[in-house]
Amino acid sequence: MGASDIVDKVKAAGVVGAGGAGFPTHVKLAAHVDTVIANGAECEPLLHADQHLMARYPEVLVKGLQLAMQATGAERGIIALKEKYTGATAALQRAAKGDEALSLHLLGSFYPSGDEFVLVHDVLGRMVPEGGIPLEVGVVVSNVGTLFNVARGMEGVPVTHRYLTVSGEVERPATLRVPIGSSFADVVKWAGGTRNEGGRQGMDELALVAGGTMMGRVVDPTDVVTKTTGGLLVLPTNNAAVRWMTRPLANAVRRGMSTCDQCRDCTDLCPRYLLGHALQPHEIMRSINYGLEWPTHIITAAVLCCECRLCEAYACPLDLSPMAYYRAVKRQLSDAGWKNTVHRRKDVTAHEMYCYRRVPMDRLIDRLGLAPYRDYAVALNERDRKPQEVRIPLKQHIGVPATPMVKEGATVARGDLIASIPEGKLGAHVHASIDGEVAEVSEKYVRITAAG
Repeated sequence: MGASDIVDKVKAAGVVGAGGAGFPTHVKLAAHVDTVIANGAECEPLLHADQHLMARYPEVLVKGLQLAMQATGAERGIIALKEKYTGATAALQRAAKGDEALSLHLLGSFYPSGDEFVLVHDVLGRMVPEGGIPLEVGVVVSNVGTLFNVARGMEGVPVTHRYLTVSGEVERPATLRVPIGSSFADVVKWAGGTRNEGGRQGMDELALVAGGTMMGRVVDPTDVVTKTTGGLLVLPTNNAAVRWMTRPLANAVRRGMSTCDQCRDCTDLCPRYLLGHALQPHEIMRSINYGLEWPTHIITAAVLCCECRLCEAYACPLDLSPMAYYRAVKRQLSDAGWKNTVHRRKDVTAHEMYCYRRVPMDRLIDRLGLAPYRDYAVALNERDRKPQEVRIPLKQHIGVPATPMVKEGATVARGDLIASIPEGKLGAHVHASIDGEVAEVSEKYVRITAAG
């Protein structure tokens, strides 16, 4: 089987990056590189889905990695995962045995170990340039969940389900396998519903955080699971992470102007700064707080921010948020049509303190107020879930929305193609995740009600 055949099958299966923004995988696999890194770091606190996949399906993941190597012409494949994942490590070592092109790279338990730029440096010693991608240094990085779907896609199985960890204030924390388009309310129900300790009733004093407490977002119970949803945490509304995610930008700016003392802690712990990129969060605090418009490169450096949230969630002793500033500037630059021709340095060198400023996961969990959930037993539960309906978004990926291929009233089966990539555009196919009838087709989603 040739490289183009692999790319075509991955495209047909609707595979996108499972661990990030959802870049269409068939496009990534059409590149030519020397190394493919399987990212099993899972750096968000309390999430276990990738760990469970590696331990439960090591042969499938190894097969997905080998297929990615074949498609890209890579000479070696490296599975990067945390050293503490002993079960997954042993399983993958057995599965990869006999293939000299494959190896494991064990990581410490720190944040953000799964960041692509950090991973490429730690595993290979290569530096991704400013505003660049791993491809520029001969590397493709794919989440282990993505490679799982690549292997399944080669068997003709499209992406219809998502493994995600459900934890926090739920009765039965677990990693569940759920149909894409399931509501978060259903997901909470499948985890036993919310706990009722301390007089807490229902969702009145709770918030849902999808994706993780660092790079995720607060969602509504009616919002749905997508191909990129790695976790759902049910947390008290007064939890530190929830407060940061829901804090208005105007409040962050007002507090920053009145209290920022230019201590540099945000910069000293910034992963991009430590990798030699020209990003210094304390400088944007100074510039915006005092209305400085020069030098402009301090402001436009916002495009280098990876939004890991360390500056506000861990570094700042005053509970301020340089990241909120960066997000606002990014939106303004995008609205103005600004193109990054400034922050493109390739001669970047890691800071001499790089190895000494890693943030231990346990400390981060304590800072985020997640300690009560740290030692929860989170089991893998692959029971087939059957929601009454799913609302499948047409855009679950970088690029343009998929174009609906079905009409209201049509009968569909799980795995049927319901929306396709527009001709000549960047996107991903979308498939039905349950058997049923198409109840609604809108510009944003296809709603399917369950058969029977």
